[in-house]
Amino acid sequence: MTQREAKLLVVSNRLPVERKRGEWQPAAGGLVTALAPALARRGGTWIGWAGGAAEVPPHVHGLDVDLAAVPLDRRLVDGYYHGFSNRALWPLLHGLVDQIVFERSHWNAYREANALFAEAAAGASAGGRAIVWVQDYHLMLVPAALRELAPGAAIGFFSHIPWAAPELVARLPWRDALVDGLLGADVVGFHTEEYRSNFVQTVARLRDDVRVRGRTLELPDGRRVATVAHPISIDTREFGDQARAPGVERCLHPLRRQFEGRRVLVGVDRLDYTKGIPERLRAIELLLESRPDLRGSVAYVQIAVPSREQVQEYRVLRRQVEELVGRINGRFTEPGRDVPVHYLFRGVPRERLLAYYRVADACLVTPLRDGMNLVAKEFVTAQGAVGGAGALVLSEFTGAAEQLRDALRCNPFDAEGLAAVIGRALELDEDDRRRRIRRMADTVARHDIHWWTEQQLGAIEAAA
Repeated sequence: MTQREAKLLVVSNRLPVERKRGEWQPAAGGLVTALAPALARRGGTWIGWAGGAAEVPPHVHGLDVDLAAVPLDRRLVDGYYHGFSNRALWPLLHGLVDQIVFERSHWNAYREANALFAEAAAGASAGGRAIVWVQDYHLMLVPAALRELAPGAAIGFFSHIPWAAPELVARLPWRDALVDGLLGADVVGFHTEEYRSNFVQTVARLRDDVRVRGRTLELPDGRRVATVAHPISIDTREFGDQARAPGVERCLHPLRRQFEGRRVLVGVDRLDYTKGIPERLRAIELLLESRPDLRGSVAYVQIAVPSREQVQEYRVLRRQVEELVGRINGRFTEPGRDVPVHYLFRGVPRERLLAYYRVADACLVTPLRDGMNLVAKEFVTAQGAVGGAGALVLSEFTGAAEQLRDALRCNPFDAEGLAAVIGRALELDEDDRRRRIRRMADTVARHDIHWWTEQQLGAIEAAA
């Protein structure tokens, strides 16, 4: 199947558009940056939920792709998205079992919603050969359902989150149906070899009629499913250019004045329990307890982007984080001096985010578990673009740790150990830090978002 023969259909939970001030426009995000050019080149369609909007136009200015909206009512969204996707699959596949909620009504909604996505993809692929690339954990039943409806399509699936060890996945009451859904694809992709291997072991545990042949799974009917590991990334050229832009320089000046004479630590996360923000704050507190010399000379900026605020677990997390910030600032702020922790419960514009990356002496990326974590790649790219010497403290439980070998690795479950690694980041020789940043930035540039897209689509075409 050649690129000229096959059109590309991308299926994701959300369409890559948003409505602002009454007008539709392309949504920001790495996936849009990666896939929109490939869709435009092949003449493709993006299929997804419109986020509750009554009607989405088939085309939006600035996005040269066709759009096909999947209608989901509030009941389905509550059960499929807020319920099964984010209260069962999300914590389960991140290995955070104490957060899991299993409810049959959520599972039923998930099945129903996935069937609607599969029907939309089959309709869009009718009348020609197509590559259908299904994205992420919300849509794990789509590949098998689509294979029934459009047997001639080449189907790929990519998981943007981890795949847990098989003994954890086995806890899911509907594990067999979920695995069967994924085995409808020609290619199942993950960020890392660990996640890919976990998936293969899960299939071997649950399906004794499937034969494992290296990286390929052979089904009873003779069909083969390839499993691949391709780490997603960012558009490094665009991001590096933006890091040097005049607007970023303008944002830098007040930050440098604000933090003059202090070392700056930065964390950028969605406010999610997988990101390890409370654990990171406790490590900051331990560092200030054990190192009186750092009090007043270190500032930590935590940008926490609001996430899933309608879910009880996330509201509890927000209160926990805010209490920790208050406690640390109450303990270590001297009269007339600035607080040690600056907490921003909001997203920040791209220019200001890049300014924070550039002003940082160290970026703390310490999730308890993360499929990849693009903040780490953004930080080293922004620093590398200006010859910076910031240190990257990186959790060993991120997909990014597999590539960014020059980061200072940490175990976020070990508060004292994390505090020690942060302290080491502040003491590294500047030349050493600059060399580390340069090597990591080079690695990210070689395997950027466009490389990822080519690798994934190439694997799907080869397997179909």
